Amino acid sequence: MNRVPVRVAGGPPPEGWIVLRTRGCPCCVGRVEMQVELARLIRERRPPGVLIELADAGHRARLLAALAEAPLAQSLRVEP
Repeated sequence: MNRVPVRVAGGPPPEGWIVLRTRGCPCCVGRVEMQVELARLIRERRPPGVLIELADAGHRARLLAALAEAPLAQSLRVEP
């Protein structure tokens, strides 16, 4: 199974990648919303990758941990 590359950062995405901008805290309050939106984007648009932009970089470590959990971890390859 091909896993979609995901980066959590700012700046321009690689060509063809989708940008997912989080609202609020994606690892706490918005966790389910972020998971659903990310899964939907991957399923419907089949992008070569996804760049997740955080409103607050202080949540980066917790977001990375959330992306490493099932069920998303089965579909994603988190890149530095």
